[in-house]
Amino acid sequence: MKFHAFRLNQHGLARLFGELEVRIMDIVWDLGQATVQDVVDNLGQDAHYKTTMTVMNRLVNKGFLERRKVSRAFVYVPQTNRTELVEQLSRQVLDGLIADFGPAVLAHFVDALASADKEQLAELAALVENKLAAEEESSKLKVESSRFQPSTFDLQPSTSDHA
Repeated sequence: MKFHAFRLNQHGLARLFGELEVRIMDIVWDLGQATVQDVVDNLGQDAHYKTTMTVMNRLVNKGFLERRKVSRAFVYVPQTNRTELVEQLSRQVLDGLIADFGPAVLAHFVDALASADKEQLAELAALVENKLAAEEESSKLKVESSRFQPSTFDLQPSTSDHA
């Protein structure tokens, strides 16, 4: 799932989805699966069946919903849960920002955490420490395992031995 737009003037998933797309995804996540009529009923009086169906089919094309034929109706099922999607999208957005703006993004990220929430800054520091320790341990294991690799010997008899 790749996103092509990030709306700075929106909040949450609306930064990446359209407003109606977010509402539809929330309904389908809450219900677990839904028909177009289920979604229209949950959207309220202003919802239009054809508009809702079009947006749901676009979400299928984008890979966020799966459409299954059940009897005479289509049932839409989310391809991933809300938490997994947020994790995937956060990673994609952060990777793009780091690739485009490098160290400035990291510095602003730390500054934003420091001014917004000291506990989150401490949590970030702990995550960084744990990641560095894990990387160091992994490197040590690789070096140690390469020291103890058995040598390969040619166990085939030499043709000169049989002459």
